[in-house]
Amino acid sequence: MTAHEHLQVFDLTLTTMAPLFVGDGGVILKKSYLYDSRSGKVSIFDEEKFFALLARKNLADPYERFMLGRMDNLYAFLTKDCHLSEADWAPALRYTLDAGAALDAQHSLKEIHTFIRNASGQVYLPGSSVKGALRTVLLQQMILKEGQHGEFAPARGARFGDIPEGKYLHTLKLKDKPDDMINSLLRGIQVSDSLPVADGEMILAMKQDVHVDGTVRTLPVCRESIRPGTKLHLKLTLDQSVLKGAVTRDSLMADIDAFDEYYWNTYLSLFDEPGNAAEVYYENCLFLGGGAGFFSKSLAYPYLGEERGLKKTTEMMSQMFRNHHHERDEALGISPHTMKYTGVGGKLYPMGMCGVSIQ
Repeated sequence: MTAHEHLQVFDLTLTTMAPLFVGDGGVILKKSYLYDSRSGKVSIFDEEKFFALLARKNLADPYERFMLGRMDNLYAFLTKDCHLSEADWAPALRYTLDAGAALDAQHSLKEIHTFIRNASGQVYLPGSSVKGALRTVLLQQMILKEGQHGEFAPARGARFGDIPEGKYLHTLKLKDKPDDMINSLLRGIQVSDSLPVADGEMILAMKQDVHVDGTVRTLPVCRESIRPGTKLHLKLTLDQSVLKGAVTRDSLMADIDAFDEYYWNTYLSLFDEPGNAAEVYYENCLFLGGGAGFFSKSLAYPYLGEERGLKKTTEMMSQMFRNHHHERDEALGISPHTMKYTGVGGKLYPMGMCGVSIQ
């Protein structure tokens, strides 16, 4: 830690204990990337350079027929139909990553959901994603420490009702209106974006749902993800002129640990572990990014209480996902009735799990 007057600046290190995905909203179509089944690698083209290559090689018309036809393997098209080699197309590539078990030669290719990148094309973890997870942790602990359960206030456009965030976080009294964001305690917490992540640390990961009975269902959703074991380096700044000791490094780590304990006791422990689950420990960790699951981002259970939280979540899930049989969740004792996993190296990992160190 370094300190300057009221500012405390910490090195925040997140270690991915499972694949981590933060999407930019983009999707790479099946016909737009190279999959080399021999190396197990996926390569993504720079579109401008790729089209320049096609023009130089007089391949624009064959490529148009490929895009309009039924064939969907760009690697096979370039090597067999166009007689190009890796040396020909290498200058046109943007990046290459490990396909892992997400793709194989026996099954059709899949669209790939892309990870967020900076202006230089480098993968990074946005600080806003981490601050959002810390907000959930802090709110959950404030709600639980209050020891009282509330009611959802219906709000236009809100699918799961509104937690009265202002009651817990808007405590600075800088404005007369309690709900004004300027009163939020979170103004005293800043998280930088991470340092860039090398493309060599990226893999493809499939979405896999694990039912309460431990059965696994693989879904056709493929995501660019940071591989397990990668260290992400960020800066956490606590402004004590705002926080006045309400949030410290030690209190934050204690709240994270308490969040993990509640997560395990209330939700995770109700699931039978799938046979090929990786060995992970639910302590000192945050759940980040897309696919991390409902419970890691929702406060319905701590706010409403476990019994009413189950009833309300079952009701809302049934309304939103009518074909997913959520009407059975209350009888199962948990809603939603699936955990979000993904496979790497023959093992299943809970999506988005990251160990936390603040120094």
